[in-house]
Amino acid sequence: MSKVGNFKGWRLAIIMVGIPMILAAIYYFVFAADRYVSYAQVVVRQDSNNAAAQAPGLAMLLSGTNPVSREETLYLREFIASTEMMMLLENRIHWVEQYSEQHGDMFFWLEKDTPREELLNYYQRMVIPHFDELTGLLRVEVQAFRPELSEQMLKVILEASEQFVNEVSHRIAREQMRFAQIELGTARKLYSERKTALLDFQNDNKVLDGATTATSRATIIAELESQYTKEQAILTQMSYKLNKDAPQVRQQQAKVNSLTNQLAKEKRTLVSSPDGAQLNVVASRYEQLMLDTGMAEESYKTAVAALDNARIEASKKIRTLVTVVSPNTPQLAIYPERWYNLATILLGLLMLYGITRFILASIEDHRD
Repeated sequence: MSKVGNFKGWRLAIIMVGIPMILAAIYYFVFAADRYVSYAQVVVRQDSNNAAAQAPGLAMLLSGTNPVSREETLYLREFIASTEMMMLLENRIHWVEQYSEQHGDMFFWLEKDTPREELLNYYQRMVIPHFDELTGLLRVEVQAFRPELSEQMLKVILEASEQFVNEVSHRIAREQMRFAQIELGTARKLYSERKTALLDFQNDNKVLDGATTATSRATIIAELESQYTKEQAILTQMSYKLNKDAPQVRQQQAKVNSLTNQLAKEKRTLVSSPDGAQLNVVASRYEQLMLDTGMAEESYKTAVAALDNARIEASKKIRTLVTVVSPNTPQLAIYPERWYNLATILLGLLMLYGITRFILASIEDHRD
């Protein structure tokens, strides 16, 4: 019974471990295609001034004045892994045709007429951008079946990435400038309209400053009232001494009547009436127009300052793609890692074999 159990154990080991390991070894040492890896490390930096853009890449990276632009680096990672980059590589170096020349490794077969969705999956297996959260560096790794092809593809990727970063940076600057220019145009138009309304009001009412005119008119009324009081007092004194029909009394009465009429006219001009043409209404409207014009002027000055600030910020916030590690020409095939993969497969098979033996042993114990 023990011999039968041992025989079954060996047979199970051969089936579950031996045969799969033989097949895996045949695949890795006979069929698996060598894949050469070219890699580079880049980072998007935000320049604090234009002079910093002239610094060498490593010096700029180590400089504290140029912080890492993490968000743009993540955008770049997605761009490298996108269909757009895949098609750009196809247009420039026809990578699909070159990868399809490999026929030995069935796990990396590629047909020339592969649908774009499947082609993108294959491309993302061969081109791997990895973002390091600690350093902020983006490592771009390209696998190819020829060392020259991996380096060539990586150089094209970095060139396109630099154009992408520049375009994003300039697009942000253009959007900021465009918004500031639109705001400036709106503020300028409003200021012009308010100034025109104020000038039309001054021309229509024949006043330069409504408030000043109303104040001047009030001063005139006060003087007329003072003069009227004086002349009325003189007339009263004359009435006590002279006859009403005396020439001096009539002359003084005429002067008082003239002052009364002039005073009434000035008050009618100053005090509002239903037609709204009096100076107090004019002064009120003038003050409102002056207030609106002043606010429009302040908005216009603010818009001019905002546009100047946008120009300055646009020149400061230029993003630069810094290549920390340049693309290399691989000499040895890194993938597939044959011995490592075989050891991993062996470990997995042994674990599966042990679990299976344990289950079978439990079943046999229950039968007994």
